[in-house]
Amino acid sequence: MREVLKEILASIKVHKVRSMLTGFGVAWGMFILIVLLGAGNGFRSGMLSMFSGYASNSIWITGQWVSHAKIGGVQSGSRVHFDKSLEGKLKKRFREVQYISSEISLENANPVRFEGLSGNFDVKGIDQNYNTIKLLEIEEGRFLNDFDYQQKRRVVVIGDRIKETLFKNQNPIGKQISINGVFFQVVGIIKTGTIFSMMERNSIYIPIVTLQNTFNLNNDFYTFGALLHHKTKVETFENELRNFIAQEIGFDKNDRGALYVNNVQLQVSAFNSLFKGIDIFLWVLGICFLLTGMISITNIMLVVVKERTTEIGIRKALGATPESIKFLIIYEALIITMLFGLIGIFLGYIGIGIYNWIVSALQTGQQEIFASASLGWHIVFPAFILLILSGVFAGLFPAQKAAEIMPVETLNKAV
Repeated sequence: MREVLKEILASIKVHKVRSMLTGFGVAWGMFILIVLLGAGNGFRSGMLSMFSGYASNSIWITGQWVSHAKIGGVQSGSRVHFDKSLEGKLKKRFREVQYISSEISLENANPVRFEGLSGNFDVKGIDQNYNTIKLLEIEEGRFLNDFDYQQKRRVVVIGDRIKETLFKNQNPIGKQISINGVFFQVVGIIKTGTIFSMMERNSIYIPIVTLQNTFNLNNDFYTFGALLHHKTKVETFENELRNFIAQEIGFDKNDRGALYVNNVQLQVSAFNSLFKGIDIFLWVLGICFLLTGMISITNIMLVVVKERTTEIGIRKALGATPESIKFLIIYEALIITMLFGLIGIFLGYIGIGIYNWIVSALQTGQQEIFASASLGWHIVFPAFILLILSGVFAGLFPAQKAAEIMPVETLNKAV
C-alpha cells in the first residue's frame, strides 16, 4: 500500500497543473457546500432568534370585536374580554396548558414623567407567570418578584427606550417615575429585544394586583398567554381553544375575528419545516457542485488510463491482476478527491469566517435576520464521507477500462 501511495503521489507531482485543475472542481464543490450549509444555519438561527422573546411552546389570545352575535351571548360590536374564572376553566379543560398569565393595560395615553422629562408609554399589569411565557431579558436591575405581588409594591420594570427618553445618562434603578400622577420605583430595565418584540422597548410592567389597586381597575382583561406542553398537537389545539372560549364567552365559534391568536408554537414549527426544506435544497445544490468535480475526476482518470495503456499492459504481462489495476486507478482518483476535498473544507471555513465578519460589520444594534454562520463536524463528516464515495465512483469507470486492457495488444503497439 505504501508503494502504491508513493506511485500515486509521484504521478500527481509529475502532472501538477493537470492535477490542480482537476482537483479545483472538487475543492470548489466542497467549498460551496460548506459555505451554503453554514450560511443556512446562520439564517435559521437568526430567524428563530426572533422568537426568543417568547417561549417556543406558547400561545397568546387577545379579545377583539364580535361580528356574529349569538342568542343570549355577547352582542355584535362588543369586545371580547376575559376574567380569572376563564383561566381556571382553561386549565381544567386542557391538560396541554402548563401556565396561564393575564395582561392588563392602562387605556389611552399614559403620561410618564421624571424630573421634567416626559413621554407616553404602554403601561401593563402582568401576572407572576408572565415571564415564563414571554421571556423578557433584564439588562439592569431585576424583574418583578413574589414579594412585589404579595405586598402590592409600586415597582416597575421599564423598556430601554423609556430609559433613553426619561433618564438620558442617569441610572434609572431605584429612581421614582410618575405614571398618571402616581409614583413608582424602577427596579429593572428590559434588554433590547428582537424585531418581533419591539413593543417591549416602550412598555412599563407593573404587578397586576398593584395596577388594579392603584388605578381602580376591574378584574377583566383582554389578553392572556399560555405555556403549552411540548407534545401539544399545535395544528388542532388552537381550533379547540377557540371553540371552547367561544362557548364560554358566548359568541359564534365561526366568528374568527372575535379572537386574535398568536400561536408561537405553530409559527416555530412552520419555520422549522421551512428550514428543513431549505437544508435539503442546499444539500442538493452543494452535491450538484460536487458532481461537477467528480465528472472532471472521471475525465482526467480516463486520460491517465489512455496515457498509461502500455504501462498497464506490461504490469498485466508481469502478473498484475485486473483487480489490482482497478484498485490502482481507484486509489489515484480517491487520493485526488480527498486531498482537494480537505482543501475545500479548509477554504469553506475561511469563507464562513469572512461571511461572519461581513454580517458583524453590517449589524445595526438591533437583532438581525442573518446571524453568524456556523457548521458543526456532525455535518461536515457526512459531507466528507459523501466526498470519499464520490471519489470511488469517479474512478470506477476508468478503472474498468484499465482492467480490460489486453497485454498482447499493448505490447504489440509498443514494438
